[in-house]
Amino acid sequence: MTTKKQLGANGHQLSVQLAAAKANKRSADDEQRINVAGVGREVSVAYEQLRNAAEYTQEHLLIQNAIRRFFVRNLSFSSQTNTSRSIANELVIELIQSGYIENDTQPIEIIDKLSDVIQQHYGNYWRLKNSGVKPITAQKWTLDLLSVGSEKIIIDDAIQSIFIQFAYHHYQTVINKDIFDSGSGEVANYEASLYVAVYKALLKSDIASVRYEMQRLYNVSDQDINEYFNFHKNVDAVFSSDLTERIERYINKFGAPLRILKNMIQDNDEASELLNDSDSFHAAYDEQITKEYRSARSKLNKGLIKSIVFLLITKSLIGIGVEVPYDKLTIGDIVWLPLIINLLAPVVYMTLLRIGLKSPGTANTKAIQLYMDNMLYADQSQANLYPSSKKSSYPIGFKIAFALMFLIVFVLVWMILTRLEFNFVQSTIFFIFFATANFLGFRLSRIVRELELVSAKSGLLTTLRDFLYMPFILLGQWLSDKYKEVNIVALILDTIIELPLKTVLRLIRQWAEFINDKKDEI
Repeated sequence: MTTKKQLGANGHQLSVQLAAAKANKRSADDEQRINVAGVGREVSVAYEQLRNAAEYTQEHLLIQNAIRRFFVRNLSFSSQTNTSRSIANELVIELIQSGYIENDTQPIEIIDKLSDVIQQHYGNYWRLKNSGVKPITAQKWTLDLLSVGSEKIIIDDAIQSIFIQFAYHHYQTVINKDIFDSGSGEVANYEASLYVAVYKALLKSDIASVRYEMQRLYNVSDQDINEYFNFHKNVDAVFSSDLTERIERYINKFGAPLRILKNMIQDNDEASELLNDSDSFHAAYDEQITKEYRSARSKLNKGLIKSIVFLLITKSLIGIGVEVPYDKLTIGDIVWLPLIINLLAPVVYMTLLRIGLKSPGTANTKAIQLYMDNMLYADQSQANLYPSSKKSSYPIGFKIAFALMFLIVFVLVWMILTRLEFNFVQSTIFFIFFATANFLGFRLSRIVRELELVSAKSGLLTTLRDFLYMPFILLGQWLSDKYKEVNIVALILDTIIELPLKTVLRLIRQWAEFINDKKDEI
C-alpha cells in the first residue's frame, strides 16, 4: 500500500489554477456560430499544405503564420485605412476555408473582438511610424502582435498560460542564476531571460509569441508611444541575448518531464483532481509517457515526409531554374547522374536517419517519473533535480581541430564529387541540399531528444558519424537561417499564387452568397 503525498506549493497552485480554468469554461451551445460556405475549400486547403511544406516551420506556428500572411495581404502599411471589422470577418472566413479552424465553431461576437485588436495594433503602427520608428520595424512588431493576438482570441490558451507560470516558478526555484553570471552584466535581466527561455525551450515559441506574452505579462500600455517603443526594443534584445540562449539550452536539455506534463494537462480535463491524488497522478503520468513515446514515432514519420516534400519542392525549383539551364548552356545537354544524385542523396539520407531513431528506454522513463515526483510532491529547494552546471573550458587545440574537421570533411566530399564528374554548380547544389538534409535530420532527432532525461552515451560509430556529419549540420543551420530571411519559394508562392488565388476564391464565395440571396428573394 502506497502513502499518498501532498503537493508542494507550486504544484498546489497549478492544481488550483487548472480547476479555475475548468470552471471558467462556459457552455456556448446556444450561441450563434459563424458558418462559411464550402466553395473553394478544397483548393484553399491544398494550397495551405503546399505553402506550409515550402516554409517548413513548427506545426504549432502554422495558424499564426497563416494569420500573418493574411494581414500582409489585407492591411495597407503605406496609407492608413479603417476597415478593421470587414478584415476581421474575412480573417475568420479564410481560416475556416483553409482548414485551420472548424466551421460552425466560432461565435459571432469574435468578429468584434478581432476588430478591436486589429484597430488597436494597426493604429499603433502609424503612431510608431509617425514618432520616427523605422517603418520596417514598426510593421514587424505590429504583425507580430496582430498575428498572435488574433490567434489567442480564436484559440483558447488558458491552460498553456497556467503551465508556463508553473514552469517559470519551478525553474526560479531549482536553477541558481549565479551559474549564468558571465560578468558582463547580463544577469541583471535574468528573470526576463528565464521567462523567455521557458517559452522558447518548452513551447518552441518564436519572437512574435514571446513579444505578445511579454507585453501581456508586463501589462504594457501604448499610451506613451516612446515607452511602448523602448519596451519592444528590449524584448528583441532579451530574446536574442546570449544569457537567454544559455538558459534555454540548459532548460531544453532537462525539459522532458515538463513537456510531458504540459501535454498531459492539455489533454486531460481531470488534471486538477489527479494532481491532488499522487497515486492517481503517477498512474496517469506513466500512461502519458507511453503516449508521448508513441506520438514521437508518429511525429518522426510525419516529419520525414514533410522534410522530403520540402527538399523535393526546393530541389525541383532549383534544378529547373539553375542546374538544368547551366548544363544546357555549358555542355549542351542535361548531365543526369549529378542531377539524380543531388535529388536522391538527401532523401536517402533522411530515410536512413529515421530508421536509426528509436524511442527512449526504460531507464529514461524511470528518471522522468522520479523527476516529476520530486518536482510536484517534494520540497523543490531541497530536491536535486538538476546537475551542477559546468563552465566548460577546453584547450585551444580543440577549436583548431574542430575547424580542421570542417576542412577535411568538405575536401573529402568535394574530391568524391569531382571523381563523379560533378561541375562547380552541381557540387555546390549537392553541398547545399545535403547540408539542408543533415540539419532537417538533426531537427527530426530532437523529437526523440526532447523526451530524453537520460542521454545515451556515444560509442565509436556514433562519434565517427558525428565527425562526418557535424560540418554539414552546422552548414545546414546557417543555410536554414539565411533561407528564412529570403525564402524565395515562399515569396514566389505568396506573390504569384496566393494573392490571386485568395482573391479569386473570395470573389467566388461572394458570388455564391449573392446568388443565394437572389434565390431567397424569389
